[in-house]
Amino acid sequence: MARVRDGDSSQLSILFDRHGEKLFRYCWRMNQDRQLSEDLVQEAFCRMLRFRSSFRDGHSFQAWIYSIVRNLQMDHWRKKRFEADWDESYDAPAPAATSLEQQQQTDLLHQALAQLPPSKREILIMARFENLRHEQIAEIIGCETVAARVRLHRAIASLKDIYLDLTQRRSA
Repeated sequence: MARVRDGDSSQLSILFDRHGEKLFRYCWRMNQDRQLSEDLVQEAFCRMLRFRSSFRDGHSFQAWIYSIVRNLQMDHWRKKRFEADWDESYDAPAPAATSLEQQQQTDLLHQALAQLPPSKREILIMARFENLRHEQIAEIIGCETVAARVRLHRAIASLKDIYLDLTQRRSA
């Protein structure tokens, strides 16, 4: 990123190749909309190029670009009063041989995740799907590492409650 910041825009494609798909998956998991996710990633890279001078050496590029995408996502929610609906037009990769019961549990988990408030959903996605460290999550969302851990714990507890509620409704 330092080379892009210093004017070498030919390195932009390398950054996109390394991070574009991960950012798309993060966006898609947050909003369940393929087109919106593609647009947000594209806009994130445009903003990255526009504001490249704000990137500081010694900071995590990954945390910086996730912060940009996160801010774009939040702006979208503010404008559209986003309500999560599961979009089946983009199928997330599923494990090869899953039983019907495992598939039902996975579907319930996706439904529960979609019902979480965006702030809790995003921290779960960052930690469990994107495998970001607590320190990176804290940098992205602008809090201390301990606070990020607490928020993650609370998000997991909320997800568990929603999942159990969905499971009980399904079996009733």
